[in-house]
Amino acid sequence: MAHKSGDLSNNGSSTNEAANLSELAIKPIPDRQLIVASNRGPLNFSEDHSGKLVARRDTSRSSEMFEPLSDLPISWVTGAVGAADRNAAETQADDLGLIRNDVLPEGWNVRLVSPPRRVHHKFYNVICNPLLWFLLHRSWSPTFTPNIGTQEHDAWERGYRVVNQSFADRISDIADGNRIALICRDYQLMLVPGMVRERHPDSMIHFSFETPWPWPSELELLPIAWRSELLNSLLSADVVSFPIDADKNAFIACVRSHFSSKLDKQPASVRFGADLLTIDSHDVRLSVLAPSVRSPQFNTVLNFSPTQRFIMDLSEHDSKHTFVTVDRSDPHKNIVRSINAYGELLKRRPDLAETTRYLLMLTPGPTHISAYRRVSEEVRRAVRKVNDAVKNSNPIRVYEENNFYRAIAALSVYDTLVSIPVADGVGRSPLDGPVVNTKNGGMILSENDATSDLFSDKASIVSFTDVAGITNAMEEAVDESSESRSAKSAAIQDIVGLLDPAATVHQIISELHEASNTR
Repeated sequence: MAHKSGDLSNNGSSTNEAANLSELAIKPIPDRQLIVASNRGPLNFSEDHSGKLVARRDTSRSSEMFEPLSDLPISWVTGAVGAADRNAAETQADDLGLIRNDVLPEGWNVRLVSPPRRVHHKFYNVICNPLLWFLLHRSWSPTFTPNIGTQEHDAWERGYRVVNQSFADRISDIADGNRIALICRDYQLMLVPGMVRERHPDSMIHFSFETPWPWPSELELLPIAWRSELLNSLLSADVVSFPIDADKNAFIACVRSHFSSKLDKQPASVRFGADLLTIDSHDVRLSVLAPSVRSPQFNTVLNFSPTQRFIMDLSEHDSKHTFVTVDRSDPHKNIVRSINAYGELLKRRPDLAETTRYLLMLTPGPTHISAYRRVSEEVRRAVRKVNDAVKNSNPIRVYEENNFYRAIAALSVYDTLVSIPVADGVGRSPLDGPVVNTKNGGMILSENDATSDLFSDKASIVSFTDVAGITNAMEEAVDESSESRSAKSAAIQDIVGLLDPAATVHQIISELHEASNTR
């Protein structure tokens, strides 16, 4: 993966560079208050059996990546995701709307954005998921979908824009006249940079994506006014970061298309560089973020009793080769093609029905969205077809649940991890798997998964549509010698082991320092 700035991967980074980034990461941006805005933050709430609110540290990757900054004072602006969060926003905030809690580092505070339920529904359930999420992950079929009608336009105006404005308002409240450095994340908040820039012209703004970015032909699925609003907002940031080079290139292509369309007010000048866009006199640096990985302590989860119980359960099958997929049942995850490819393998090699198996640990998506229900139904149908074709054996087992420990158990026992999305950012399982795997496991990855660049020739890389290619990769995995498997597995583990868990946030802070120095 070609990380152009702050690269901490094994592809050419140095110990000195990592040390320099670490040193920068513990230094505040000079004379600026550090604010982080993200849809999910470091704190979430639940209710115990008595109805009392219980605060917990959020374990999402977006929150974990900021752990190295625990010694810095940070003001967080995050969404109130559930009912308990909304309750906390009403009952635990001080007069300034800030929540401080013992589970957070001493210098951190949180301000929850808690819009009315109706507004949040329009923001999240109509615009963010599925419309934008499906767009970013190439899950629409343009001939038929999406159909953006009155409901979607209303949700954009009275949901997405309103929630983004609420985030920008909270950021302004925290700033209170001070100069700020804003780290903004998540596709849910793409309008925030522009709104903050309008009120705080001298602010430093870093925006980063964990999702892919679409090419112009894909972005054109959105109405013209929406595209213009999104791009103009993102171009008001000082730095915009993406998972891989292809996403950065797609963004540049969208900006070129945007400013050549004559559909929007044209700037006085636009200059394009490989890593720098200049809009009038404003510079926007483009970068590829180092991947966010788990801390070194992550593999201790293998020793937890729930994980061990699941490992024993999954190890009872006398299988010579275990394929594993650990993912959410998203349309873009391409799970049905993987199942069909395994079915083709069993047709080609009937003997493998008794000596191989395919375990799928699938976290269900939101059931109120029909596309997720359809994916779940298609997965079950594909599994039945394969299992019914095999006598006296059910080589495919599907677990549709949100069970962290069973998922880790599956990652520990795979001989081959299968992750073949249509389009994706940096997937979790290809980075978690090598840390906990105990079987010299290999990988079959989509060329559109960001980790495929990272592991290159150490994994089998396939096209997401190529069912025959996936089948061939599965057969090669089964027949591969133990010596070859061991060498490739060790190489993948070395690559992941060299990735610094602090690399992503160190790079973000470094890029803010660089942008600040050129102001």
